[in-house]
Amino acid sequence: MSNDETNSQTAMMDPDSVRSFLIANPDFVREDAELFSLIVETPRSDGAIDLGAAARDKLRDELRQLKSLNASIVETARANLATQSQTHMAVLALLEVDSLSGLDKKMSTRLTGALGVDVCRVLIEGHAPLQNAESILGAAEGFVGTVLGDHVEMLGPIDPANAHALYGQQGARVSSQAIVRLDFNGHDGLMALAARDAHLFESGQGTELLNFLARAIERMVVQWLHQT
Repeated sequence: MSNDETNSQTAMMDPDSVRSFLIANPDFVREDAELFSLIVETPRSDGAIDLGAAARDKLRDELRQLKSLNASIVETARANLATQSQTHMAVLALLEVDSLSGLDKKMSTRLTGALGVDVCRVLIEGHAPLQNAESILGAAEGFVGTVLGDHVEMLGPIDPANAHALYGQQGARVSSQAIVRLDFNGHDGLMALAARDAHLFESGQGTELLNFLARAIERMVVQWLHQT
């Protein structure tokens, strides 16, 4: 910073300049509750309890909490919009394919990259529609029930008991997962996403976008399933 800039900032902080600014713009103080409470606060030295000051302190603390909460809400909203955009772009990319093998390849490359996951699998009970598939695989009868029980979806840490069956060798390297039950014209199935990030999928997260992706994949697989 140059000397001229330093002198200019010092001049702007001159008490007379600040006073003139506040006189011309009183709302600057009135609309900032925390600043206003500090200005009107009256220090006491007689040991008496100033109820007004106590109330202002309480309001100041509440204001800080509200500001923190507001910042958290804004950040969460931005993250949700980013996730929504990623999911929509991933589905649009999947819609470009014209075969089940093309869908399998794109799921293992474009989809995992777009969603920031390490592995994506679709398992179909009693039906292995592709040879040398990477993402769309067959599974034994009853496997979906073993993994999900009566649940339609499940998010949280990897279950070591099913990790290899779901994700193959990558099952030893991932930490969190999201699983959704699917139905392929009477064949039970599931979609499983897994990531090394232990906090990417956690219990209690919203699943609207996850189910949107699962239903889209379910419909794309079904349209080619009878051809294999």
